[in-house]
Amino acid sequence: MTQFFTQWLYCLKHYIYMSIFLSSPDRLPYRLDCLVFTIFCYCLLGLTLVDEQRNFGMILFQITLEVSLLALICYVGLLWLKKLPRFAQSFSALIGVNFVISAISIPLASWMVPDAGSENLDSSILTITILMIFWNLAVMSQILKRSFEISTIMSAMIAFNYFVVYQVSAVWFY
Repeated sequence: MTQFFTQWLYCLKHYIYMSIFLSSPDRLPYRLDCLVFTIFCYCLLGLTLVDEQRNFGMILFQITLEVSLLALICYVGLLWLKKLPRFAQSFSALIGVNFVISAISIPLASWMVPDAGSENLDSSILTITILMIFWNLAVMSQILKRSFEISTIMSAMIAFNYFVVYQVSAVWFY
């Protein structure tokens, strides 16, 4: 059990490093249990978003949709490029980075919302949200670039299309 947590903390370290463009998916171990635990932690992080407007079922559905789309992109891309052995590392990197960025953005957003008396609240929240989206897409693009061994432009297009499909799907099912 100690070895598992040591390996997961090693993965977490690289998720953080990937979030600031200092690591790549090939540094992650081939451990499906670490991937499953990261998905579990991501779902637990979703509990912090439960409020009067969003219940846990809706948040869990959105996380499931996100994880499914990321798995599909990873699987199809790696299958097409005949690099399927990289699936566990690439998928783990995408989920782990989303976990790290969400762990930063959720407290940041909740910290900004209580200050309802501010005149610039809406523009501040919008600015932070846009920055977080661009950061997430840039990191995702970097992971796809390294996993698929494709150009930056192609990986950016894949990341952006994922974002559009996810947003449309989330709104459609909501």
